[in-house]
Amino acid sequence: MPRILIVDDEPEMVRGLEDNLRYEGYQTVAAPDGRRGLALALSEAPDLILLDVMMPGMSGWDLCRELRRRG
Repeated sequence: MPRILIVDDEPEMVRGLEDNLRYEGYQTVAAPDGRRGLALALSEAPDLILLDVMMPGMSGWDLCRELRRRG
C-alpha cells in the first residue's frame, strides 16, 4: 500500500488529509514541522510527500531542497 508523508503545521489540515487519504486506501504518516518531516522522510521513505510551504523554522521549500540535496 502506498505511503504518504504529510508535513503541515496545521493539525486540522493534517486530520482532513489523513482522513481522505486513508479512505482512498493510502497509509499516512504526519509531521508537524519541517525538521520532523525531514527525519520521517529519511527514515520512512514514503512514496509521496505533501508539504506545506509556509511553516515556521524549516519551510516546505527548504525541506524539499534538503531532500533533493541528500538524493
